[in-house]
Amino acid sequence: MTFRYLLVVLSLLLSTKFTHLTQAHELRPAFLSITEVGDAEYRILWKTPALGEKQLALKAIFPISCTAFDGQRRVQENKFAIETWALTCPQSLRGQAVKIGGLEKTLTDVLVKTIWLDGDSFTARLTPDKSRLEFVESRKIDNVIATYFRLGFDHILGGIDHLLFVLAVMLLITRGRKLFFAVTAFTLGHSLTLALATLDIVRLNPGFVELLIAMSIVLMAYEAVRRLNGHSGLTLEYPWLVTFTFGLLHGFGFAGALRNIGLPHTDIPVALLFFNLGVEAGQIAFMLAVWILTLLLLIKHVSKQKIPRISTSYLIGTVAVFWTLQRAAIFIG
Repeated sequence: MTFRYLLVVLSLLLSTKFTHLTQAHELRPAFLSITEVGDAEYRILWKTPALGEKQLALKAIFPISCTAFDGQRRVQENKFAIETWALTCPQSLRGQAVKIGGLEKTLTDVLVKTIWLDGDSFTARLTPDKSRLEFVESRKIDNVIATYFRLGFDHILGGIDHLLFVLAVMLLITRGRKLFFAVTAFTLGHSLTLALATLDIVRLNPGFVELLIAMSIVLMAYEAVRRLNGHSGLTLEYPWLVTFTFGLLHGFGFAGALRNIGLPHTDIPVALLFFNLGVEAGQIAFMLAVWILTLLLLIKHVSKQKIPRISTSYLIGTVAVFWTLQRAAIFIG
């Protein structure tokens, strides 16, 4: 299959806000942790995306009968504003609700994790369309599955650098069998390091990881150009080896994002598995969208102008070089 119209897909990606280009591999939803420490007594942790001292205008609203005290606030790495406080209520929050004020005016999500005094827990995801959460009596595993699967799916579709890497692989490898093995190796690579890093078995400097991810896209775009100019090499002969290696890097990037929102203590294996499955589902959805769009453009002859794949490769490489320089400056500085 020819991919001469992939530039259309790339143009759509590059039309995303500039902030998404400069922070292309971040998952930054808000996070609300509610831990019951006594009879109707709670410790609250409220983490919202921030840029320096400026944070997203979101507010966790508990029942009016509850009283908050002992509040503290700090900013973490210029990325999150973290607030903690104690909360007392005349009765348990079970059967009541919490609302996130201002969420309907944003494009972000809120992950809510509740741990009751008896060890039971509850995890849920709130969106601009659903900003109110009713606390339930017991933990449901299907709720954890749905929440973390969707987080993984949304993360990959919002991770423009990851999508450009996949797009570069599709430009480099056009044969179905080779492409299948290359993508499978990439999946195995980032699945391995996602688990190791999220469980704190292996850790790398996040800034260094993001720099290497950008460089991996530069290399794949460069190899795609070489291949289209008739050259060969290790990447084309053994693409699965290269994509597996780079998959290890991207896995550390996913893990850094997942670590920001945390895993439910009682369901870590399930949450980790379904976050990873959500990532894979998003990756497959992106590849299918590229193929379908390409077929539609070819069949309907939307444009008679032939757009060579080499132009797409150059554009991917240009964006990746910008990321590399930007992230290198941040890492070194």
